[in-house]
Amino acid sequence: MRRNAPPWFFWLGVLALSGLLATLAVGSVVPGEALPIPSLPRARPTTAPAPAGSTVLSDARGFVAITGSTPTLRRETAVGAAGALHSRGFVGAVSATGRRVAYWVGDDARDLRVLDVAAPEEETPLTSSDRTGLLVSVESSGRPGTGDSVGIFSALRILDAATRVIHEVSRLNDGGRFVPVGWDRDSHLAGACIVSADGSAAAWAVVGEDAILSARVPIEPGLPVATVRASGSAVLGVVNGAVVRVWSIASYSDHRELGADPGERIAFARWRPGAGEIVVSVADRLEVWPAAGGAHRVVARGLPAATGLVVAVDGQIAVLSTDSGGSAVAVDLAGGRTAAVPMAGEQLVAAVSFR
Repeated sequence: MRRNAPPWFFWLGVLALSGLLATLAVGSVVPGEALPIPSLPRARPTTAPAPAGSTVLSDARGFVAITGSTPTLRRETAVGAAGALHSRGFVGAVSATGRRVAYWVGDDARDLRVLDVAAPEEETPLTSSDRTGLLVSVESSGRPGTGDSVGIFSALRILDAATRVIHEVSRLNDGGRFVPVGWDRDSHLAGACIVSADGSAAAWAVVGEDAILSARVPIEPGLPVATVRASGSAVLGVVNGAVVRVWSIASYSDHRELGADPGERIAFARWRPGAGEIVVSVADRLEVWPAAGGAHRVVARGLPAATGLVVAVDGQIAVLSTDSGGSAVAVDLAGGRTAAVPMAGEQLVAAVSFR
């Protein structure tokens, strides 16, 4: 897929990490667990036991890592590239299985490529019939020669990868910007944040695959769009560093809030794949919170201040980066065991699987 607009006139949105690229490996989005809406009382944290067991790190798992502006694939157990991504920086996403990576390539980010983590040298354009679709956002000035109508806009478009047909489902002409978050293929609904100039999420948009805008609901101030993550049909975001807000793609209004202890700050919150749980870096601890509410389970204490958090695609470990990539620690989410991850100043941006 190509865009004719100059690179500085459009922004190719981050592809949603769950619900958008799960199709690359299994042919359809892995359905998300339907999360009940009623809020539950804040429960006292419990501490996970730390039994002996197998090693925490695995060479079957790894990351998309960025050194400088160069993205690579690497394993948990060793520094060094296990595969190359041919781009500057990383604008893309990983499938729910961790096996497929889709990303925009070239200095002008005009081409979409897909690779299999186990065979990255076989990277191809997105044309195979078993890869059914992507949700992307595009911005353009609409100036002559860009291939788009005159006028600044942000568009939400669906790519049918099997046919290479691009279908626009919504467009903003009021200065707002779409950031796609999730695509629930079962309900035929896509969810996106509409972002204000300061990077905060100003509204939640629900758009049908039939291009009918189902809802546009204002979001209260204090929810940075960078914190918003989807898992199937469920979505989370961190409000003012103190509350994890959980809602569904179909309805932002029916959300629930999960709070940290008074005076403590949430650094990161990420979905734990396949578990209906949220991994939360709060104060000096790593905790697991049930998305439906309930006791917060303390997995590890005494951790350094985190500058990044990645959860493995199998949900077994979480990796906290510190010192902007100077070091990282892996935490076993079942037992609390920890292990240092070999680092060389990389930024760990996504988890992958070499299985």
